[in-house]
Amino acid sequence: MSKTPDPREPDAKPRAAWHRRKSARPQEILDAATELLEEAGTADLAMAQIAKRAGVSEATIYKYFESKQALLSEVFAQWAKPFVARLNEDLPSIADLHAQLVTIGLRFLRGIQSTPRLHAIFYREIRWNDYRGTPLHKINHDFAQTVVDAVQGGIDRGEVRPEINAAMVRDALFGGLEHIAMRTIFAGRPLDVAGEVAAYVDLLLGGIRIPGTGAEARSDQEERLGAQIDRLEALLAKAGKP
Repeated sequence: MSKTPDPREPDAKPRAAWHRRKSARPQEILDAATELLEEAGTADLAMAQIAKRAGVSEATIYKYFESKQALLSEVFAQWAKPFVARLNEDLPSIADLHAQLVTIGLRFLRGIQSTPRLHAIFYREIRWNDYRGTPLHKINHDFAQTVVDAVQGGIDRGEVRPEINAAMVRDALFGGLEHIAMRTIFAGRPLDVAGEVAAYVDLLLGGIRIPGTGAEARSDQEERLGAQIDRLEALLAKAGKP
């Protein structure tokens, strides 16, 4: 029969703590890297700095991450995974293309607002260095695909002209939103996110939507019809007067 460990033995408690510590190391390393990225505003960090902040050796970092690029990519992937997952959960309940694109745009710019330094590092440094094919690249591809799917849904419903290239709309949307972020958020200038996104989506949809379709078009038609009815009633009332 095996002997039951005695909790009073001097090495029993430290061993359990060591096991918990070991399982927590990858997240502690990621947290340390995230903190340093936010503080420094650059990905030009030494692994020794990250190791010191995490309280581990450089060799320990390489046990979990094969390179600094892999570590930094995972920092961004850890932020992006739940962001994209929430968006994919919410979009199916939104039927209108305009509302879908506004939702995507709002999430995108508000995400940048929440962690501007991390996003600035991503745009300046991360996505140009061995980025393609990484888990982070896959997550961003899934995010961008939400626009393609939304536009294709608009085509299928007859809202959008059938010859429209959905991938081109995706590029136009994110290209414009990134430019908005560059001249406002990254420059430290104020931004009315909701107003800017709505205006930009209106502009974009104006070039691809079939006239007379969509919630906005229906609303405009109803307003014009209502105005015509009001004018007709006014004329009838005037004609009926002595």
